[in-house]
Amino acid sequence: MRKFSFLLLVLILGLSHAATAQNRAFPNAIHAKLNFFDYGTLNDADFKLGEGFELGYFRNVAPFLNVGIPFKLGLAKLPPLTGDPAITGNTVTTSIDVVFHLENIRDDAKISPYAFAGAGYFLEEFKNGHAQIPFGLGVNFRVSKYAFINAQAEFRKALKDKRDNLQLGVGFVYLLHKAEPKPQPPADTDKDGTPDAQDQCVSEAGPAATLGCPDSDNDGVADKDDTCPTEAGTVETHGCPDEDNDGFADKDDNCPTEAGALEGCPDTDRDGVSDQVDECPTEAGTVNGCPDSDADGVANKDDKCPREAGTVENNGCPAMKDADGDGVADEKDPCPDAAGPFNGCPDSDTDGLADNLDKCPNSAGPASNQGCPEVKKETKERLAFAMRAVQFETGKAVLKGQSFKVLDEILEIMNQYPDYKLAIGGHTDDVGSKETNLYLSTERAKACYDYLLYKGIPEGRVRSTGYGESKPMVSNNSPNGREQNRRVEFELTLD
Repeated sequence: MRKFSFLLLVLILGLSHAATAQNRAFPNAIHAKLNFFDYGTLNDADFKLGEGFELGYFRNVAPFLNVGIPFKLGLAKLPPLTGDPAITGNTVTTSIDVVFHLENIRDDAKISPYAFAGAGYFLEEFKNGHAQIPFGLGVNFRVSKYAFINAQAEFRKALKDKRDNLQLGVGFVYLLHKAEPKPQPPADTDKDGTPDAQDQCVSEAGPAATLGCPDSDNDGVADKDDTCPTEAGTVETHGCPDEDNDGFADKDDNCPTEAGALEGCPDTDRDGVSDQVDECPTEAGTVNGCPDSDADGVANKDDKCPREAGTVENNGCPAMKDADGDGVADEKDPCPDAAGPFNGCPDSDTDGLADNLDKCPNSAGPASNQGCPEVKKETKERLAFAMRAVQFETGKAVLKGQSFKVLDEILEIMNQYPDYKLAIGGHTDDVGSKETNLYLSTERAKACYDYLLYKGIPEGRVRSTGYGESKPMVSNNSPNGREQNRRVEFELTLD
């Protein structure tokens, strides 16, 4: 017994020294619990319920590793040893253990499970001692920053016949910690009531309204920012007077007694030209404040052809010009340099849609598809297959070898549709943080984008975007659903 006690003391001191050398994840802890134990079931006897209590001290000695010394005292119904008479009453039992907990109590953890194992010494009526080996599982439920409710299941293997036992415990764990320092009042050098951290004039007293800076005219604008520090004004005019309250300081107002938005002057027709220089102050216009219906730069009042765009030299009337000779005047011809039957424009691919309206002027296609050839059904099916076939290293944006063949098929599709562009969209399931998923989906889409550029696709024909977990195809509530949501989509577009 003395030898065991000496070894236990050496071990405790050694663990204490090791703990001080660690960067501990959480403070030391104490615990107290009620224990319920059975010495009968494991020893071919009837169920024998006993009760007791436990006090313990635990210390963190390494990441995820804590060491504890629990002391137990209880009343147990022990099965008789071979050849001994039956024990009819309760027996006082005591034990002291050294146990190792594998756990991690983080600051934000609500539930902290752990596993433990160790060794201990057990006494019956404070004598008849023998060694026992405890191990089991437990869980801590956080009730405050430093306190937990604890539940623990334990099996104890005794190095003595008929003393194996099972124990269940419920108790309380408290993390030891230093008292948190009391907050100190913020520094205020000029004693004006505004802390230095917020005071823009630390050495000069001033009101809080101007962030601790002097305000000689009490207009709410600090002297250092006040263009007129001795005349009360407004914040909008940087502390200067504004007689007509139009937001322009009197010293900068071209019309100080008339409210207006144009350098302080009114604009009755709100055309951006102040009344004092507007040639048509009651009619909104763009030419010196006057209307110009045909937008040819000649005001209606001076335009001899106010409904037909012309030139200043021709008093607002057009001079007929038709450079491509298709019978449509240049100023009305959407294609003035190329003759054509469609309002002056040609139809190069003869698909019935003029080149200026045709997204694919050199490839025939229906007007419903903006003049471009429609993507074949089998091509769309190949793109849908590619969405599932492109694979990456787990949790990375690194393409697997089998993905290159799929991307080469997409390259072939783009060569078949030279007028189309390709939109690549990366998607993930909802496992992990939104930020991480958005980054991963963006990088995976870009990996496909980089491969196609490497294979010769022009940069202007392909773009990539990551959507993270924001656009699931199906619910993420099952493994199959999450697998379907982890994908890279390929879509041919005309934009």
